[in-house]
Amino acid sequence: MAVHNSSSSQPTAEAPALSRRAMGTAFLGAAVALTLPAGSAQANLPEVTFKKDLKKRKIPEEDYVELPANGLRVYDLNEGSGPAIKAGDRIIVHFDCMYRGLDVVSSRSSRLLGGNRTISEPYEFIVGEPVYAASIPNFGENANGMYAGGSGPKPPQALSLSAVGMKRGGRRSILVDKAELGYPKGVNELPAGEKFELKIEVLSIASSK
Repeated sequence: MAVHNSSSSQPTAEAPALSRRAMGTAFLGAAVALTLPAGSAQANLPEVTFKKDLKKRKIPEEDYVELPANGLRVYDLNEGSGPAIKAGDRIIVHFDCMYRGLDVVSSRSSRLLGGNRTISEPYEFIVGEPVYAASIPNFGENANGMYAGGSGPKPPQALSLSAVGMKRGGRRSILVDKAELGYPKGVNELPAGEKFELKIEVLSIASSK
């Protein structure tokens, strides 16, 4: 009987100790959890890093599609909505010329104001026709004469040719590797005749042919 009582009493003595230990661990874990705000930076780090890498990821050139009319290679970032743009349509866009990560020419910073401040000026043109450095109608009146300079940045000729097929609200990336469709003499940080990426965002279709 002594042996039986001894063996049966040992688990009974240890059980409370194990229970207290488990409870202590659970309490500590709960206390640590309370000190971390919901959605803490550490918890979201992998997701944030992934989104940042995704944003910086370069579009492979093989994903671009060649336009049969002029050989320009395009990639639609956003299709947009409504009827497709065709030659002869008058449209209003924003454009950016990117070279090695630099925005060398852009309609988003096209006017110089007092105090060296710049404002964006959407560019209006007729699709398929040559483009020149010009502002949209009546801009001077809307700006109350605050801007300096006679015209905005001159877009590349590729702008007029590569907008065909786009839609309102659409965004497109174009690889410009033909000097005559880009900047044969160079511009700002872009050397003469160098390949660059042209980005177009269609704001509206002013009139359709």
